[in-house]
Amino acid sequence: MSTSQRLFKNTTILVLANALQPLISFYLIVTISRTLNVEGLGAYTTILKYVAVFQIIAGFGLRSLLTREIAQNREKVHRYLTAVSNIAIGLGVVAAIAMSLLVSVIAKDTMVIHGTMFASISLVAAALIDAYEGVISGFERLAHIGYASIMENIIRVGLSLWLIYQGYGVIALIWVYVGTRYLKPIYYFIYIKRKFATPIGKSDWPFTKALAGQARTFALISVCVIIYWNADGIMLEAMRSKQAAGYYSAAYRFFLFSIVLVDSFVNSLFPVISNFFKTSGSDFEAACRKSLRMLAIVTIPIAVSISLLADKIILLFYGSNYAPSIPVLKILIWALVPYAVSQIFAYALVASNNQKIDLAVNAASMVSNIVLNFLLIPRYGFIGATVATLISIHIYVALQLPFVFQRLIRFDVKDLMMSFVRVLLLGLLMAALIVAMRNLNLFLIVPVAFLAYGLGIFVLRVLPESDKKMLFRAAKKFV
Repeated sequence: MSTSQRLFKNTTILVLANALQPLISFYLIVTISRTLNVEGLGAYTTILKYVAVFQIIAGFGLRSLLTREIAQNREKVHRYLTAVSNIAIGLGVVAAIAMSLLVSVIAKDTMVIHGTMFASISLVAAALIDAYEGVISGFERLAHIGYASIMENIIRVGLSLWLIYQGYGVIALIWVYVGTRYLKPIYYFIYIKRKFATPIGKSDWPFTKALAGQARTFALISVCVIIYWNADGIMLEAMRSKQAAGYYSAAYRFFLFSIVLVDSFVNSLFPVISNFFKTSGSDFEAACRKSLRMLAIVTIPIAVSISLLADKIILLFYGSNYAPSIPVLKILIWALVPYAVSQIFAYALVASNNQKIDLAVNAASMVSNIVLNFLLIPRYGFIGATVATLISIHIYVALQLPFVFQRLIRFDVKDLMMSFVRVLLLGLLMAALIVAMRNLNLFLIVPVAFLAYGLGIFVLRVLPESDKKMLFRAAKKFV
């Protein structure tokens, strides 16, 4: 199987798995919003945001480091497995203690404090998940990550829904979250032991220490990223109210769903370009250029359609009580396009051993996001948080550009501008079509608009012939 075919297969499987995951979880969120009200939704999402921050500390950036190292040195898998297992367990315990202490000091709501302390137990599992997924990704066996995610979510959502209908509240749902988190590392342990090497062995402490030292930069990158994407919700709850956090979270769920394709693609791409960087600089650059073009073509119509149809989407899934979430979604979804660009640039930097540059960019972007939220939330509430996210993601890309263009990827400026103009024209035509059909059913508007956009790609020759042939070959082989 060729590289493009393998990339297409891995991306397709991950998209299917990752699309099912938020869809399954989405029904739970809607049920919480309607049975436990905005306050319950705000508390539940705030607790999970704290967990998201500290599970990055627990993971210590091991996933990205291991993916790159295993992709380039697969014969050393057993040595890496033993070391990262020890690191993950130790850091998981430390992160759990740190989270419990911090939340008891800064949180105001009793439910959030207790729920976060209970949720901290899941951090050991989260650390092992990151480590084992790094190994699996390095071998490009990404389908098994998708299988494990689906398994965990079906069980978690099923048990949570049953508890809600039995009259239980947020704390019970957190205990379900904790229990089901341990299903993934158990599955990964069994799979890795059968296919690659046993994760348990004699510890090589000098190597473990050296690996932890390498991981520090990746850990700091991960901390910056998770704070960047979770500061808004935490600051909303702390500076305004759980209700404001609930309205913001309702719209934010659609943004998370929209980035499934981007994340699935870049996760599949990362081990490929890591290997290319070691073996062929020209293939590395070509893969990055083609990936940027593909993601721009895909993300622009998603942003256009969701922004223009935000009112129909929010009212359909949440009801009129969540009408304040509509302007949030209209604005927030436009972060999708620069987000896609930023991910290609970030993984290109890491694959090429420029993770320190990536760390500096992430740190500056994180600070800008926190400052913008601090300035805008007190005056504008959840709309301020939305605008802060949109501005800061553009700052993030602007900071990446000089490093990527000068050191890693060469672009034909004329070709780049022509591609941008064609995609922009297609987006405008799609927007006009959606506006003209606004009075029709949502489930009719969306497929018609995307069909028209897809035809426009071929009519305006947005994709080069070489890319079209590559996609057709990959799709044909996969089917």
